[in-house]
Amino acid sequence: MYQRIDRPETLFWHLFCKDEGFLVTFTGQQARITRPDAPANELTATRQRSWSYSADSAAAADYLTGEAQQDRDAYFGVHLFQEAGNRLASNTAPTVRALWLDEDEGSYPEIGPEPTAIVRSSANRRHLYWRLTHPVAIEWAVAMNRRIAVWAGGDIGKAGAASVLRPPGTTNYKRHPQVDPVTAEITDVEAWEPEVLDQAVPEAARAARATTSTEPYDGPKVELAEFLEDVEILGEIPDSKGIKYQIVCPWVNEHTGGDRSGTRIGQRSGGGPWFWCDHEHCRRQGRTWRDFRRVVRRRRIFTIHPPGAARPTMKVKVYRG
Repeated sequence: MYQRIDRPETLFWHLFCKDEGFLVTFTGQQARITRPDAPANELTATRQRSWSYSADSAAAADYLTGEAQQDRDAYFGVHLFQEAGNRLASNTAPTVRALWLDEDEGSYPEIGPEPTAIVRSSANRRHLYWRLTHPVAIEWAVAMNRRIAVWAGGDIGKAGAASVLRPPGTTNYKRHPQVDPVTAEITDVEAWEPEVLDQAVPEAARAARATTSTEPYDGPKVELAEFLEDVEILGEIPDSKGIKYQIVCPWVNEHTGGDRSGTRIGQRSGGGPWFWCDHEHCRRQGRTWRDFRRVVRRRRIFTIHPPGAARPTMKVKVYRG
């Protein structure tokens, strides 16, 4: 038996329980509501706010439902943050109590562990949640989310930290003029032991891709550091095959909700650089190292020292694609 829920704060409690931190809300209006020729799912006049959880959870819920009544799409951060004011992955609370999946165009396997909450963002789209018996490290949760997303054929980009999804009691205007109410149910499934989920969900086997080929690299020598001068680096990731960094995607403004997670860049020991972004928009564009290189141009600084001059007179920055 499922218990239908019509208010965002009921889902907040299911996911966050008595944890403390800051709840983030994100809202915006579909551009096509005022400009019929605008691209699909282009959000304008976006607003992001932080709320103290759990003291302000009801106020946050009222705000989200109120925004929906003004023809605005409404989202919430699927985990809490340590400080108010930003939704950076580095600001994520160190532990979470639930896993999540944006099923997108995929289908979660019927043999998989049943979710404890289901949000229907439209007639054919679902967000699934698995409440856990105890908090787990955010890094473990993100890794599990990605395994689940691969298994379900869902949106891998939404598996990361800083993701936002739709709360119940709001409205989905993505297909305007068609509008879809966002509904949700709490299932009768008890909270899952993390170890049980770890055993039940298969390891995510990455498909071979041209951008991460293991063939020996025989191209020109490339210094990866030259391409990182104008990129925000979130951290280095251990990799036995070379070096790897988690970065903010150059196309982060195209990610739903401006999600800053899920993008990596690296260089194999043999010299070959690569770029990968989990987000749906980047995946559909097929963006590779070549596209990244075009956006983040290599910079060279030359000092001009004319003959007979006592000291250099000019520095010139040269960018090469």
